[in-house]
Amino acid sequence: MTSQTVRTSERFGRLDIALTILFVALGTLLMFANVNDPDEGMKDVSVLAVPLFLLVTLPLLWRSISPLIALGGVIGGLVVHSIVIGEIIRCGVAFPVIAILAFAAAARLEGRDAQLGLGLAVVAALIVGVGDFLGVGVAGVGIPVIVIAWGLGKLAHARGRMAVELHARNEELRRTRDERARLEVATDRAQLSEDLDRLLHHRLDELAAMADRGASAVADGTAAAVLAGIENESRATLDEMRRLVGVLRSDDGAAAVAPQPTLTSLEALLVRTKGSDARLTIDGDPRALPAGVELSAYRVVEHLLAGLDDAPGAEVHVRFTSDTLEVAVAGPARRRGGDAGAALARARERVELHRGSLNTSVSGGRSEAVAALPLLSVA
Repeated sequence: MTSQTVRTSERFGRLDIALTILFVALGTLLMFANVNDPDEGMKDVSVLAVPLFLLVTLPLLWRSISPLIALGGVIGGLVVHSIVIGEIIRCGVAFPVIAILAFAAAARLEGRDAQLGLGLAVVAALIVGVGDFLGVGVAGVGIPVIVIAWGLGKLAHARGRMAVELHARNEELRRTRDERARLEVATDRAQLSEDLDRLLHHRLDELAAMADRGASAVADGTAAAVLAGIENESRATLDEMRRLVGVLRSDDGAAAVAPQPTLTSLEALLVRTKGSDARLTIDGDPRALPAGVELSAYRVVEHLLAGLDDAPGAEVHVRFTSDTLEVAVAGPARRRGGDAGAALARARERVELHRGSLNTSVSGGRSEAVAALPLLSVA
């Protein structure tokens, strides 16, 4: 029972409650004035006029919930008040109450319901005129006011309906715009897919032609150069594919791919992971390497650095020979063997891809790893 009461009270709007309180107070003052009026015709007014007039003002609470019910309540209250109390002045409060409910009926209801609200309001105004001390003539003043209030309510209803229609159209336009944007993105991605297909066909034809030349180059000893060229072209193909696939996968159409790191990025890697006191040394004759070997060397160093402790003292040594690239990584051994073991395993996988070797050792709390990656001698 309590929860039902709470739900019902929450249906009354704040404006409804405020208007009801205002007109209850005005009605009470008007009835007290009627009871205490020294006029000869008003001497016998019963004090019951004060509480019974609540039947006229309290229906304002239902202004938003059901204006027709509220108007019916006002009519009933006026009939009871007129029968029990007789002729007194009610128009000063009754007409504004009826006008407010007539406005609400026109603003909130459609068609016949709104017209029924106007009819009930006019009936209520006539009842006020019949039972009012000032005479039936007051209805001639109150009814036009009520009709004007009803007309203003119809105008408010029309404007509200127009606002709803405009909102619906704006929502439809927004959905159409979003759908058009999705179609444009889908079209762009379809075009990128076609570009990717053409790229693959073109690059694969080039690689096939280079492989054919490599078969005939075995006899004159230039096969290594041809194989290096094939590797470089393959790497360029993969980079282009990464760019196009990045665009296809990106929601905003921008490719979120960065160039693959090379050995020139080792110093930045050292500073980023081990601090500015880490050391990088390079021996031999630095030169351009096959892209796959250079990327793997960078990744090997990255994994080996991850297997070291975060304490200072990390060192990386890179040595170029005629047929091998050696990278040595030394530094404080990590105390937790699990992390170091996983990093070492990833580095070993990289080395084995190139049929290289990886030797590790730990002595006096210091770890050292040396990786050797074979190179193709480029003519």
